Amino acid sequence: MKIISEQNKAILIKRSKSFIWRLGGMLAIALLDFVGGQLGLFNLPPEVVVVVGLILSEVTKQLNKTK
Repeated sequence: MKIISEQNKAILIKRSKSFIWRLGGMLAIALLDFVGGQLGLFNLPPEVVVVVGLILSEVTKQLNKTK
């Protein structure tokens, strides 16, 4: 008896990759904000970091799809 069908497994893998892609974008912006704040270059509010991270994630995802 299979617990996860092949179709559901494919969907789970696709959604996991999408989550990891978005998480990477958010982490990149958060790291950039942290390093910039430590160097005194800028210190963005958390709301701005989240919005910019989401935008970056979507832009890079679309760029990756258009290859």
